[in-house]
Amino acid sequence: MTYPLISIVTPSFNQAPFLGKAMKSVLTQRYPHVEYIVMDGGSTDGSREIIERNAHRLAYWRSEKDGGHAAAVADGLGRATGEILGFLNSDDMLLPGALEAAATFFAKHPDIDAVYGHRVVIDADDVVTGVWVLPPHSDYLMMRWDLIPQETCFWRRRIFEKAGNIDARRRFALDYDLFIRYMRAGRFVRLNRFLGAFRVHEGSKTTVDHATIGKAEIAEIRSDFGLKVSARQETIGSMFSAYVQLRSRLYVEGRGRRRPGAPTRAGYPIGELWGHLLDEETPSSGVC
Repeated sequence: MTYPLISIVTPSFNQAPFLGKAMKSVLTQRYPHVEYIVMDGGSTDGSREIIERNAHRLAYWRSEKDGGHAAAVADGLGRATGEILGFLNSDDMLLPGALEAAATFFAKHPDIDAVYGHRVVIDADDVVTGVWVLPPHSDYLMMRWDLIPQETCFWRRRIFEKAGNIDARRRFALDYDLFIRYMRAGRFVRLNRFLGAFRVHEGSKTTVDHATIGKAEIAEIRSDFGLKVSARQETIGSMFSAYVQLRSRLYVEGRGRRRPGAPTRAGYPIGELWGHLLDEETPSSGVC
């Protein structure tokens, strides 16, 4: 197999407790052809020092005031040169083998434009608190309900060039807006394996902003794309969400079919999947 260049962008601002592990989860993928870009918004909490220690392994980085989260991702993706693209927030992580799984699938399915997988949910201490086990992809459902796990999603350059970059005006649902455009312009597939870990903590945007900025922006995006959601469709959405929650709960309880790439239970330290390579400095790899 020929390994295409995969470009990953990490936006960050004052996330030093998590940034190092997010970066390590990319730099220790053992995928042979990665272009990694880190866009820090001028953090004052030690994040710059974490980035500088790994600067020799980055294609580009900066630490200066920027236009915010969406603008940082858009700028980073605009600098990327890879055939496959994605972005990883500074408090999330990729799971082992994620990049190779995406590249291998794309190589075997040239008609597919974007892929995503199941999600592990972790807390501030890297402990698994749950999972998202998603059904096969449906444009109808995913266009109306923002449930594609962003940290698990990768897409081809051709769809990026056809349907565009992140909308830098977005403050919360920048991925939802992007994925609707990509679904309208190309083909998505859900891979039946875990690809990323989503961190829920007190300072995370999902925790702080979902009930206010998040809901309003999701409604605005639906309106912008003409995605009216009737009372009947809201019922379908609630049933879909309940179905995902049930599948996920059964998986965590050990009553669901196992999938590659993830721990088997809640309470599992996510670092064990990596053989603790993410826990401390690893001079032999140059990642710290």
